[in-house]
Amino acid sequence: MTTLWLIRHGEAHVNRPSADGTYSLFDEHGLTGRGVEQARQLRDRIVRDGIRPDAVIASSFPRALQTAEIVCGALGVEPLVDHDVQEWRPGDERETLAMADALASWQRILDGHDHDLRVTPTAETHNEFLGRVDRALLRIAEEQADRTVLVFTHGGVIDRSFVTFLGLPPRSSLVSLRTKHTSITEWHRTYELDEPTWVLGRYNDATHLSGV
Repeated sequence: MTTLWLIRHGEAHVNRPSADGTYSLFDEHGLTGRGVEQARQLRDRIVRDGIRPDAVIASSFPRALQTAEIVCGALGVEPLVDHDVQEWRPGDERETLAMADALASWQRILDGHDHDLRVTPTAETHNEFLGRVDRALLRIAEEQADRTVLVFTHGGVIDRSFVTFLGLPPRSSLVSLRTKHTSITEWHRTYELDEPTWVLGRYNDATHLSGV
């Protein structure tokens, strides 16, 4: 059986609007102090539960890689960096958006529009992001067949996994999920009549965060 633990990173500076009400598109500061503490709580839980993964994979975005490094330090393993499990790529420009504009842009996507729009000249479109995530998750499942793997990634990737693995309507994953920082979403791939079948073991398990 193949088991994928999709773990969202801890709270990051890019998740919070700045004091002037703008939202940064680019992750260059990594985790907040709260995010570091969330990652430590996750690390302690994994050690306490005796989890010994066969491999650890991490997005190269600072917030996910920092979370992985905090956990991996206690496991004695090095995370394998995989660029394909990054969140939506905003491009190379260090741009910000007014919070109202950011929310309006997201609402247009929820309404079924702008899926091929680039918000900066080098940004991914929404459709490009979704296709990349689908391919990455299926590739990792093949490369790590019959193993238990921790994948430190992002909310958008975890939300999309419900479409990739279960075939849920894409809009359902956009509007229905509220994936918490450092939460665990666990997928199992088994075979029935020689066909791969994905089973959701748990979603949004963040019980280690009590008190943070």
